[in-house]
Amino acid sequence: MNNIKKIDMLTRVEGHGSVELVKDGGRVVDVRLNLHESPRLFEALLVGRRFDEIPDIACRICAICSTVHKVAALQAVEQALNVSISRRIALLRELAVQGGQIESHALHIFCLALPDYLGVNGFQGLAVHAPEKLQMGLRIKKLGNLIQEAVGGRAIHPFNLLVGGMGKMPGADQLQRLSGQLSEICDDVAASIAYICSLRDLLPHLAIAPVCAASGGPSLFGDGLLTSTGLNIAASQAAVWLNEEIESNTNAKVSHFSENTSFMVGPLARLMVSMPQKYVHCFPDHSIRSSLKARIVELKMAVERAQLLIEQLLADGQGKEQPVTVVISKGEGTSIVEAPRGTLLHNYCFDSRGICTAANIITPTAINQGAMANSLKELIAAMDGADYHQIRGAAEILVRCYDPCISCAVH
Repeated sequence: MNNIKKIDMLTRVEGHGSVELVKDGGRVVDVRLNLHESPRLFEALLVGRRFDEIPDIACRICAICSTVHKVAALQAVEQALNVSISRRIALLRELAVQGGQIESHALHIFCLALPDYLGVNGFQGLAVHAPEKLQMGLRIKKLGNLIQEAVGGRAIHPFNLLVGGMGKMPGADQLQRLSGQLSEICDDVAASIAYICSLRDLLPHLAIAPVCAASGGPSLFGDGLLTSTGLNIAASQAAVWLNEEIESNTNAKVSHFSENTSFMVGPLARLMVSMPQKYVHCFPDHSIRSSLKARIVELKMAVERAQLLIEQLLADGQGKEQPVTVVISKGEGTSIVEAPRGTLLHNYCFDSRGICTAANIITPTAINQGAMANSLKELIAAMDGADYHQIRGAAEILVRCYDPCISCAVH
């Protein structure tokens, strides 16, 4: 007779989810993933709102991911209303997104995932056994927040990013300070790549899933999706290809994809689509257990990109930005941006008064549900015969490898 054991609350992840392990006698024979956090119906909240209200509401989907939601929403609105932005605004928005990347990756690597590899219990264990790693992670995370605050006005739910422009430009002194702080942490991040790559694997080798990521734009931005299977999907067709549907076992929509297979998004997916040659040696294995290596590599790339963006902004000077006049018209816009956890899509339709008539937001964790569920099933097959508590611990570690943002998924 089957007996269901439940990991009632996944720890060290954003939001509320659970994993059910199905036992037959002493063996674990099946596993089910459940993202049970209550849905908040953001898409319904956005319908009926003016175009300039959309980004401020959409960024409330999540505190950790608020900057990238704001930027994705702004881009979709601007595309729908044929609003062009200046080079400086584009650079500043990318800098804010890179700040979010730095913040989120530092938090995951040094605070959420590292306890698994060191065999300690969360923050408290890190503070005792690896205080220097914890302090370094928090210092890097703080800098990511400072970058978002400098551009967006505050680190969470930025108000300074507006349709067509910005409220207040960061000054040259502020940008120079950020550049100096980025230089200060650069050596720590570079040294951490070797450290993270030296940690022992906690999970068995699992199948390498097909992946997709944004393509056709600057770092973390794109006008479409590129897959490891050779597909190149335009942004306007991405929602159709992702093919989200409602399922009974989760409060987040599930992507079924046109190919009837599950694609993975996130840091590892991005690197598999476009791997810098100098980091190839870090990845003898592209299965999900290499996700921590992918995050530390991306953290280094985000620091370097942020430094370059600040250099470009300082070189361009601090000339005055002209206010943007928005001509309201009927239209539709789709934006694709890479959030820390993977591909994020915002799509909006507006009527001739600039009122939102339809909204569709597809988040990385919602996309990753199929890949997570498949990985869990492969895990229990690979660990067949292992002790229940070993499988339970490995299942929770595996979910953390995806760094799910369940709050975003059930938006």
